[in-house]
Amino acid sequence: MLRAPRFLLSLVGLALALLIAPIAAQAAATLKSGIQASGILVLDKAEVRLGDLFDGLPPDIAARPVRALGPLETGMVLDAERLEAIARENGLSWRPASRSFALRIDRPAEQIGEEMILQTVTQALAAQGHPTGEIRLDVPPAPFTVGRGQARQGLRVSELTFDPKLSRFTAQVGPVAGGEVRRVVGRVIAMADVPVMTRAVGTGEVIQAGDVVIQRLRADQAGRSYVVDPDRIIGKTARRTLLAGQPVRPGDLNATMMVQKNAPITVNVISGPMALAMQGKALDDGALGDMVRVLNIRSNKVLSGIVSAPGTVTVQGGSATVAPSTPPGARTN
Repeated sequence: MLRAPRFLLSLVGLALALLIAPIAAQAAATLKSGIQASGILVLDKAEVRLGDLFDGLPPDIAARPVRALGPLETGMVLDAERLEAIARENGLSWRPASRSFALRIDRPAEQIGEEMILQTVTQALAAQGHPTGEIRLDVPPAPFTVGRGQARQGLRVSELTFDPKLSRFTAQVGPVAGGEVRRVVGRVIAMADVPVMTRAVGTGEVIQAGDVVIQRLRADQAGRSYVVDPDRIIGKTARRTLLAGQPVRPGDLNATMMVQKNAPITVNVISGPMALAMQGKALDDGALGDMVRVLNIRSNKVLSGIVSAPGTVTVQGGSATVAPSTPPGARTN
């Protein structure tokens, strides 16, 4: 009986070892339990690695990218045959428990809500030269769901139409990153910047600059009857109590009296380059800019002048005449 040389036996043993070793390594690969149970892989990376799919792999193999998948898209589905091919191409022995098994790859989701939808439609209307204001949609929109990091790309608008008579629009809106496109319908409500009170101002109070702030209101709520210029409010006296946050009508205001009837005042008489200040008495109530009569206490003459500051009336030289209809010191209404 012939015996094989020892070196030949060594070669055969080495060959057997090389064949057995991969089989042992391949047998260690199992589909991750979470994937097996749910059929979903939530991935927040740019590529799939073998370790994302299989357990029991050495670190260097687990870190190996699965390049055969190409660009990843949320919702990508890998059926059992493709998963088995991935394992085989990477030297792993794995077979699905069921040929109907499928794996869906999802990315952590982000949502784009109503605020961004309204903002995007507003910008699109403005870009086409249409009026903008408060946007009201006929149906409250459901948020758009996009992949992680895609919400910042925003939305895009197409097929925008606007009816100026009805202030209504229609548009197609969808994520810039791609996906579902929806038709949105709504109207544009005109807005107006109106001064309102920052606090409750009582009857007879003088309204100061700090009592007024500009607030954006619907034009149909503000109406034409409200004061829109804050300079026409500041310095006036409230005729009734004015509530915080409410616009003001002209009838809510009185001119603030800067001189009071029968009160002592300063009379500034100006004639050309000359100016003279004297004490006098107001014969009328007067707001800033009003023409009033004043009594020169020294001469007992009645003069006509303009209220120029609190407690002050300015009389021009040509106006320093006696008022013929009112005797000096007489009571006026």
